[in-house]
Parts: sequence; structure tokens; C-alpha cells
Amino acid sequence: MNDVASIFSAIYRRRITVLLIWGSALVAGFFYAKKTPTEYLAVSKVMIPAQAPTVTLKSEGGNIPDGPILPNEEEEMRVGIIGIIGSGAVHDRVAEMLPSINPKTIRKNVVGDIGRDSYLNILAYGSTAEEAAMLSNTFNLAFQDEMQAILEVSPRRTLKTIAAQEPIAWRKYSQLSDELVAYLKTVGLVDVEGGIAQWVEQREKIQQQIEDTEILYRSQLAQRPVYESLLQNRPEFVLTQQSLSENKIYVSANERLNKLSTDLALKKIEYRAKHPEIIKVMQEIDLVEDQLNAQVDMTLTGSTLSQDAQALEFAKKLSDIEIAIASYDVQRQIYEARAEELDSKLSLVPGVRAEVALRSALINQARSHADDLSARRAELEFHLGHGLRFTLSNEYAAAVPEKAVPLPTPLGIMIFCGLAGLVFGLLVAVVSELIKQLRLRSPY
Repeated sequence: MNDVASIFSAIYRRRITVLLIWGSALVAGFFYAKKTPTEYLAVSKVMIPAQAPTVTLKSEGGNIPDGPILPNEEEEMRVGIIGIIGSGAVHDRVAEMLPSINPKTIRKNVVGDIGRDSYLNILAYGSTAEEAAMLSNTFNLAFQDEMQAILEVSPRRTLKTIAAQEPIAWRKYSQLSDELVAYLKTVGLVDVEGGIAQWVEQREKIQQQIEDTEILYRSQLAQRPVYESLLQNRPEFVLTQQSLSENKIYVSANERLNKLSTDLALKKIEYRAKHPEIIKVMQEIDLVEDQLNAQVDMTLTGSTLSQDAQALEFAKKLSDIEIAIASYDVQRQIYEARAEELDSKLSLVPGVRAEVALRSALINQARSHADDLSARRAELEFHLGHGLRFTLSNEYAAAVPEKAVPLPTPLGIMIFCGLAGLVFGLLVAVVSELIKQLRLRSPY
């Protein structure tokens, strides 16, 4: 059998054997197809995106993807997914979801594979198309739940740690705040900068009061001899009131003059100008006028003397000056004591500021840490409540009974058995020819 023609000759000589074996295989396939129940294969798909969908509260930039969501084509990711499916965790979830089905059946009849489209294909076998579709879809959901559970392991552990540390951080912040308040009470401050500014303002006022007191004292000393001199030059009493009354002689002479003037007028009517009676009356009038000229119409009846008001004012001013000079030492001592008290407080200002700055920095650090913990806890609770879905699927990727494929098909069994019988028959023919050739060469 050194050429192809020899092989075909050997097969032709043993054609009956080949036909018998091929026919036997077909008959066996026919009976196998009749006796073997048909199973159905249903397929559902799950996409593992290259970039997992995220949810952020900061801005919409993280919520809107930069481009379309595409399947992950990294080989490491595929190996990891097949490893998760092969671990049995997903099969156990399916067994919990379908307690009526034997777990061994689930492990045997459901497998996962990465297809050419980079989707995860869930292949499930069932005695009916409905059973196969149900197993595939259930395994699909269980796989997504398992992926979500695996994805949430680290966030939930982090959330547990943050939830335990958050109250501790807030207690530390409250403790530091209370310690700062207590320290400010010891130094007599509530608002550090405002209190220090108030101390500085009070110190400036005290200094101004000391200087004003000194100026006033020097002024009073200068004014005292002036007012003493003015007081000495003023009389003790001054005329403040006089009482006047009419002069009786003047009044009587004035009445006499009026009467004589009347008589003169009457006599001029009766007598001539040179008549002795007229001359007599005129002489009397001259005497009465001389008497009136010698008298005053008012006479002083009394006068009142009072203390000099200017002297009293000078005395009062001098008294005020003496009081101010006498109280100067006491006022200065009070102001200087207050100034020393404020100076002692102001001397502590650098240390107080440094201490407050340090304590405030620690408080801000503790507050920032506590705020971060609270924010991270709220965000983790939000994301875990929302659900961290690493996989994507929809109703079009679900398995449906109408698309389930029956396995094996009778035609497929017949074709397989026919091909297998033909190959086996040809192999028997060739082997038989080889054995014959060997026996002819070596009969013993």
C-alpha cells in the first residue's frame, strides 16, 4: 500500500465490510435518536462594559459617559469572569432561586462562555425550551447579582469602617471646640481678635485719660494763682438795690408854683403889666422857682448790699481747682492700675494668638476629617442604595423559548452516525489490508 490506488483497491475489495459498518452506524443512530430525549439549548447575554457606569453628586460630567458603552475586550477580565462562573457561587445562587431543581443538574446544564461579540453568553440546557430559557435567564440574573455583591464587598467594608469612625471624629471635634471655649474663658476672651482689639482700644483710652488728667492738673495749677488774685481784688459786698421817694418840700414848692402861675394869669387879665399886684406875684414865683431849683424831686430812703457774684464765681472756680488738684493723685493711680492690668493682658496676646491658632488649626482639621467621613458615608450609602451594577443587560439579551435550539436533532444524529460509520468502515478496511500485507510478508 504505497500509493493512493492501492488504498482505494483495498477499500473496494472490502466494500461489503465498509457498507456493513456504515449501515450499522446508521441503524444505531436511528435507534439512538428514537430512544434519547431531546434537550433544548437557550442562550442569554450579559455585557461587561469596558467602563462601568457611575453616579456622582458633584457634577453631571461623571454621570454622562464620554462615548457609547462598549463590551470589555480585555483578556484578563474575561478570564476573571469565567473564573467567577466556574467557582460555583453563581450556581449556588441559582439553586437558592430555583429550589425545585437539583443543584447538580444546574451545575451540569448551565455554563458561561465569552462569545465573539465580547458578550458573556449564558448557555443553559433543559428538557423543554421553557426550562432552558428559565435556567439561562435565572443564571443571568444570579451572575449579575454575584458581580454586584463582589463589587460591593469593598465599599461595604469601607462604609462599616467609616460609620464606626464618624462619631469618634465628631466627638473629637466637639472636645477640641469645648477646650478652646474653656481656654478663652480663662484668658477672658470670647472673640479673640475682637477682644484683643477691645483691650487695645481700652488701653489707648486709658493712656489718653492719663494724659488728659495730667494736662488738666497742670492747667489747674496754672489757673489757681490767677483766680486767687482775682478773688482778692474783688469786694466782699456790692450795692445791689436802692429805695427812692418824692421830696415833700419839692412837691409843696411845685404846688405853690402852680398856684402862683394861676394867680398871675388871672391878675394879668385884671391889671396891667406894671401893677404892684402882678409884680408881687411875679416876685413870689421867682422865690418859689429858686426854692425848686435848690431841691431834688426824689430822695434816697434805703439801700441793699449783697455778696459779689463775680467773687462767688471766682471762689467756686477756685474751689473746683482745689478739688481737681486734690483728686489728681487718686485718679492717676486708678488709671495707672487699669493701664497695668491691660498691659498684663496685652503681654499675653502673642501667646494667646499662637495658642488659639494652634487649637483652631486642630479644630479645623478635626472638622474637615469629620466632614469627609460624613460625606463619604452619605455617598457610599447613596451608591449602595442605588446599586453598583457592573453588568448591563436588557430584554433583548434575555433567552426566549422560541429561540431555544433542540439538541441533539435526529438529522444531526444520523449525519454524525453516518460519518462516524463511514470513517470507521474505511479505517477497518485499511487496517485489514495492512494486516494482510504483513502476514504475507511474515507468515510466522
